[in-house]
Amino acid sequence: MTTLNDTLKPDTQYLESVLPVALGSRGEDDFVTDYLKGMSQCLGDEPRYYRSVGPYWPALKTMLVEQGHLPADSEVDQDVAAIYEGDRPALTVVAATLYQRMRLESGLLLSSSHLLPVPDEVDDSPYEYVSYDLTLESKAKKTG
Repeated sequence: MTTLNDTLKPDTQYLESVLPVALGSRGEDDFVTDYLKGMSQCLGDEPRYYRSVGPYWPALKTMLVEQGHLPADSEVDQDVAAIYEGDRPALTVVAATLYQRMRLESGLLLSSSHLLPVPDEVDDSPYEYVSYDLTLESKAKKTG
């Protein structure tokens, strides 16, 4: 049976090659801080925005909690976070941004359903992952 562990993710070498472009003139810490600040603002405007990063959300949510953008008692799916976090926070942000861009280009930015690719030898069908954050979904219902 296919699991989230089987899904294909960008390798570290590729993310490292993209990172300098993402950083621009900033250091990694400033890059991550800026990204999380922007993500927090977007979530304030549109709570369902978390869906755009799919399985990267738990790892990003952990960082948002650590930087004080979300309450310390926020529930985080640590199993998914462990699978989809990069070797460093900046690599997690780069991977999430690449994924989010693909979702935007596909017209699926706010869709909660994600079809994640797996190697052919594992399965010939993608793994279906559903983004669901109870707190943010509750906020979305109140605002929408």
